[in-house]
Amino acid sequence: MIDVLLAAALTLAAADRQPPSPAPGDDRAVLLEKAAAAMEAGRRDVAGRLYQEAAERFQSAGALLQLARLQSTEGDVQGALSSLLTARTLAPNSEEVLSALGQVALAARMPVPAAGALDALTRMCPDVAQYHYLLGVALMTAGDMVRATEALQAADRLEPGRALTLTALGLAYNSRKQFADAKAALTRSLELDPDSPPAIAALAESEASLGEFAAAERDARRALAASPDEATAHLVLGLVRFEEGKYAEARDAFGRAAAADPRSAKADYQLSLVHARLGDQAAAERSLESYRRKLAQIDENVKAMRAATFPAAKPGGAPQSRR
Repeated sequence: MIDVLLAAALTLAAADRQPPSPAPGDDRAVLLEKAAAAMEAGRRDVAGRLYQEAAERFQSAGALLQLARLQSTEGDVQGALSSLLTARTLAPNSEEVLSALGQVALAARMPVPAAGALDALTRMCPDVAQYHYLLGVALMTAGDMVRATEALQAADRLEPGRALTLTALGLAYNSRKQFADAKAALTRSLELDPDSPPAIAALAESEASLGEFAAAERDARRALAASPDEATAHLVLGLVRFEEGKYAEARDAFGRAAAADPRSAKADYQLSLVHARLGDQAAAERSLESYRRKLAQIDENVKAMRAATFPAAKPGGAPQSRR
C-alpha cells in the first residue's frame, strides 16, 4: 500500500531544467549544453558520457543531477543514487539535489538515505508540504510510525485536504493502533477521493479493529473489487472470518494477504493465531518465526534511521543553486 502512495507522489526533481546558455570561455557550461543537445537528439549514451565528464572535470553537482535523471529514466537506480550521493557532497544544501535523492532512494525502497535527504529538506524548507509528506512515507517504509505520524501531521497542517496525505496518516494511525483517529483521517480522504482502494482497505482495517465487522467486510470487498491484490483488504476479511470462528476461511484470507504483501508482519502474526486454532502447531510456529524476523528487521531499520546523522543541511539554511 505504501508503494501506491509513493507512486502517486514521486517526480524526479529538476526533470525539465536545462543548463543556462554558456558564457564565453565557460567550458563547464559548454559541456553541459552539448550534453543537453545530445539528450534532445536522443543520443543518451553520448549525453551520459558528457555529463560524467563535466562532473569529473568541474566537480559539477548540476552535471551529476542531470546524469542521475538520465540513469533513473533508464532504470539504473543504483547508478542514479550514486550520482546523487556524490552531488550531495558537492552541494549539500541544494534543494534540487536533496529532492531528487530523497525521491530516487524512496523509489528504490532505501528509506534511510531517503529520510536523510528529506529530513534536511523539511528543515531547509519547512513550509513545503510535499517534503514533509515524502519524509512521512520514508519513515513509514522503515517502520518508524511515531516520526512518520509527526511528519504527515505537519504535511496536513501545511496543505489541508490532500487525499494522499490523509490516507498515509490513516495508515500510520492504524499501525499505532489509534483506530478512531485512523478512521477519521481515512473518512476525510475518501470524501476527497472516493475510489481509492488503499484508503478503502485501510478504513476497513480501522473498522474491524473497532469491532465494526459488517462495515469492515463491506469496505474490504469494495477495495478488492477495484484492486484484487489489496493486501490489507484480504487481512480484514481474515479478521472478520476469525471473529466468526471460521478459521479455515480466515487462514486462507490471511495467506492471500501475506502473498500480496510479503514484507508485512501483520499477516504472519494472524496466521500464527489461526494455525494454532486449527491445531497446526508447526505452521503456527513457522508463521510466528516469520513475524518475529520481520519485526527484528523493522527494529533494525528504525535504529539505523534514528542513528543516522544528516550533517549536510543546516536548520534554516538557505537552499543552494546547483552548478
